[in-house]
Amino acid sequence: MRFAVVLALAAGLAVAATAYARSPAPGVPKGFSPQTAAVVGTRDIWIFGLYNVACGSVNPCHALVRSRDAGRHFAVIDAPPVVGGGATLSLEFTSPHVGYAFQTGGQLYVTHDGGNDWRSWSPARVTDVAVAGGDVYAVFTKYHRSQEGNFVFDYSRIKRRSVSGGSWHAVKLPVTFSNPISVAAEGHKVWLLGETDDASDGLVTLRSTDRGRTFAQSDGACVHNVPGQGGTVVASGRRVVWVVCPTGDGDASALSVSKDGGRTFSAFSHPALGVNAGISPGSGHTAVLWRGTGGPLLRTPNLGRRWVPTRGTEQFEELFWLNFATRSVGAALHTTLSHPNRASLSRTTDGGATWHSMPIR
Repeated sequence: MRFAVVLALAAGLAVAATAYARSPAPGVPKGFSPQTAAVVGTRDIWIFGLYNVACGSVNPCHALVRSRDAGRHFAVIDAPPVVGGGATLSLEFTSPHVGYAFQTGGQLYVTHDGGNDWRSWSPARVTDVAVAGGDVYAVFTKYHRSQEGNFVFDYSRIKRRSVSGGSWHAVKLPVTFSNPISVAAEGHKVWLLGETDDASDGLVTLRSTDRGRTFAQSDGACVHNVPGQGGTVVASGRRVVWVVCPTGDGDASALSVSKDGGRTFSAFSHPALGVNAGISPGSGHTAVLWRGTGGPLLRTPNLGRRWVPTRGTEQFEELFWLNFATRSVGAALHTTLSHPNRASLSRTTDGGATWHSMPIR
């Protein structure tokens, strides 16, 4: 679950936002402000956002809009509970019916009917989730509030649960992480990126080929081992792993790739990346990069040996979410220089080389 804009830990009461079901209509409803999205295949789209109408006793409320026809029509459906008026979710659907959603520091929710109904699948304090090979991997992170009112990290734990149900099982790790962990998974392979208690290690990568039963440690995923900065690991197939890490040098980030399943990593000195940079693979060799500084998305057809600006993204200003549903089809939720206060949805059908705006209003 990547590129979703997620809420930092916040205090307050969780309010279940129940949106009244409506028949599909062209575009998203009036008063709906998109915040993040999910796509499956070439036709199914979900967009989460703030709905500026009364939903039950809450006004405004959070809601999902769903399209079954590639964005031509949307219907309002229920959204899982969130905290705070500015909150949003990490949202991922693995089929037209099964989806997962969580708010950083909140519970993990699952739907088996395309988003009409959601139920809690975990205690609170989930900070990252990956779904692969019939399993769900969740990072449970405990914080405490300091005397100054800030949230302070205590520990992170990884647990695994079958997508078909059952109980959560603790995943034993060979190191102790001292900050929240990023998790990615493909098939039975799992990758973890986190900072250990040993300052000399900095950010380390753990890799598993047996659903998290055993792990081996890799070094060098991030050339800048800056304490407390975190990082994100993204898998593409079973051998390619991308890592984006803040460098601690102002608003900069660094990008690395592994071509051997996470054993070794190669760092890129170009292109220059901002602190909000991120990457979304389309296939084992292709990926689309958001530099975090506005301007066009960059695409690589060959694992980073060459980066090319993508057509149709020159006006991108802020990226909320980006993902590929197939090797060719992907979508992005973003603002543009001409409409900085309005979210737009763009779609690609050629693996990210060209993007076209999809009217959703």
